[in-house]
Amino acid sequence: MKLVGKGLYELKNKLLLLCLVLSLVLVACGSKEEPKQTTDDADDSQGLLLDDKGNPKDTIQVDEKTEKAVKDTIEKNRKSLNDGNVDEYIKTIDTDSKQLDVKEEEKVLKDTLENYKFDKKISNIKFLEKKKDQIVVFYNVETTAHPKNGSEDEKKSFNEVVTLVKKDGTYKFSKMAQAAI
Repeated sequence: MKLVGKGLYELKNKLLLLCLVLSLVLVACGSKEEPKQTTDDADDSQGLLLDDKGNPKDTIQVDEKTEKAVKDTIEKNRKSLNDGNVDEYIKTIDTDSKQLDVKEEEKVLKDTLENYKFDKKISNIKFLEKKKDQIVVFYNVETTAHPKNGSEDEKKSFNEVVTLVKKDGTYKFSKMAQAAI
């Protein structure tokens, strides 16, 4: 399919919109400011020191039960995005989050999924911090957005740092921050 003129312009605008919407969905930028969730003496925007392979230098070990529960929530979030299941995706978000607005997340995700199917892969999960019912996790993400109109796929790779809180025995996303790699 060869596009010229207005068709090409509209496609570029849609791809730009996709990038913006995907960033909002993945980063869930809120207007509410919160303090950094990691060290103050670090040298990057997320407050994380990374080694030469892009892994966080300071990680912690968590018990097996916590590790499984957190990884289950991360997987449920990833799978629901890939499946286009907005309701299941929203269930992984803390409704009391100061950063993630559940209603806005739902609206943006529904709008985005009308035009795109996603293939999100997560790897290299590392635990950074644990406090009572809160845990901070780092992982690598590779996302491919497949436009439903047959346009060219958009691929994006980044690191994500998320804070999950335990509510009623289940971990939920409370904060998300991404850093492009």
